[in-house]
Amino acid sequence: MARYRKKNEIKVEEANVLPVMNIMFLLIPALLLAMEVASMAAIAVSPPKFAAAPSDKKEEEKKEEKPLKFKVFILEDGFRVSTAAQQEGAEAGKAQDSSKPTIPLAKPSAAIDDYERYDYGKLEAKAKELKEKYSHETVVTISAENSIPMQVLISTMDSVRGSDCKLLTIKEGEDFPEECLFFQPIVEAGAG
Repeated sequence: MARYRKKNEIKVEEANVLPVMNIMFLLIPALLLAMEVASMAAIAVSPPKFAAAPSDKKEEEKKEEKPLKFKVFILEDGFRVSTAAQQEGAEAGKAQDSSKPTIPLAKPSAAIDDYERYDYGKLEAKAKELKEKYSHETVVTISAENSIPMQVLISTMDSVRGSDCKLLTIKEGEDFPEECLFFQPIVEAGAG
């Protein structure tokens, strides 16, 4: 039995990918140019420092002034602020009094995922007060409980940095503006 070929065979045309390749070829330089023009804002966060060998000159300067060791702990019921291992508002002789926060919540009845329940204004005022006493300090250690949302951590970094601080305009070798308070945050795990 001989097989006959059908006269109406479906002709398959090859896909023309040249226009797609041309668009991709033009998109690559356009995206690179867009990244050059777009300004990115970022918060510089330093990892915790374990140990460093200080130089002799810096060691003499450190003997004259005590370091601030500014720490902010974000708790579910407010901020706990401590300096030089002494919690603000703790009883004399006690290093820590964790029964209450130093800066209570602005809106205590708000839900835990409401980022505006914390009193960022009082935290910034406290940072300004400490900056007046320790003008050379720029480092703050920030820690939070596990249940604290990330936006609260970022808003806390913004508060201790200063609401008017603009670090993008500073060029290398220039002094930092007075509006910038504690703009080098170190984020630690766990509060306490």
